[in-house]
Order: sequence, then C-alpha cells, then structure tokens
Amino acid sequence: MGITNAAEIVTLDKDTGKYLTSKCQIINLENNGLAEAQKTIAILKSTLKPLLPAAGLAAPQIGISQRIFLFSWDRTEQHQIGVINPSFTPVNDERELGWEGCFSIMLGDGPYQLANIPRYKKIKVTYINEQGQSVTQILEGFSAKVFQHEYDHIEGIANVHRKDAEIKTFGSKEAISTFMKEVKAKDKVNYIAPYSTQ
Repeated sequence: MGITNAAEIVTLDKDTGKYLTSKCQIINLENNGLAEAQKTIAILKSTLKPLLPAAGLAAPQIGISQRIFLFSWDRTEQHQIGVINPSFTPVNDERELGWEGCFSIMLGDGPYQLANIPRYKKIKVTYINEQGQSVTQILEGFSAKVFQHEYDHIEGIANVHRKDAEIKTFGSKEAISTFMKEVKAKDKVNYIAPYSTQ
C-alpha cells in the first residue's frame, strides 16, 4: 500500500458540513465496503501521525461520515487499532471522572475547552477490524475512556456538548496544551491493553 494523504481535521468552530454533530451511518462491508473502510482507516492514521502521541481520531473528524475510528490504549502508533461499526456495553456501572481533550476543539480558533466526563471504567466492545474480522474485547481504564470518546464522535457528539461534562475554558492553545500535559501524565497509570473475553 502506498503513502496515504493526510486529511485536514474538522474543527467545531468551522464545521460547515455538520460532521461533528451528525450521527454516522453503519458501513455495509459487502462488495467494496471493506476496502473503502480500510482506505478511511489509512487516512486517519496518516492524519494522526504528526499529532502523536495521541489517543485517537474518528472518521467524522476528517469529514467522512462513517462509523470508523482509531484508538490507542497508550497513545502510541504501535498500539493504534482501527475500528469499524463499533458497539459497547458497560461491564458494570462503575464510572471514572477524567479530563479529555479533542483535536476538533484544540486545533480550532477557540474557544479552547476541555471536558471532564464520567466514563464507564470497564466496557465490553465489539467491532470489525481492518482485516474484516469480528472482534470482542474488554477495555478498561484509559482505553475504555478513549473508545467511549471516539464512539461519541460517530454518534455526532463532541465531548464539550455532553450534558454530564464539566467544561474548562483556556485563554490560549498554549494554556490548554500545558494542562493536557498534566492530564497525559495522570492517564499513564491507566494504560491497560485490551484483552479477550475468553
């Protein structure tokens, strides 16, 4: 596979196509559907590469209304997972409050905001991987938080629009970046690799 061009990230302040506020369509993987999904995943990876270390990116964030996203359980490129037509259920009702950044907000022209959101600590996820195989896994800690954040994107929900979010506004990109460094340091204790339900 050749080099795939990166896309421009759609930001909330310039989302004229309403990509970030519209629910994405389920992808039919018959015929050429899987190849199309693989192409979207390749574009997501190319777009995210210069922003590493990074937790994830969803198709609507690059102007593609598909139920596809990338997530990484430890913010590394090595552990990026491409997800097609995902779903999840909480393993229990336990939630954890945590600050979340979003490229669609942080790369815009403001307001520069982060959201403090209670996410399920442990979830059971199912999705189609890049090879077209069905995967079922348990995610907990940081990976569960990221999966839920990216899942919100394909449901047309930006984290700052969630009703249960506490919003913190910053005066500049530098200020939000400084705060995010502290968040990333705290997140590291919750880096847990996805594991099988078997």
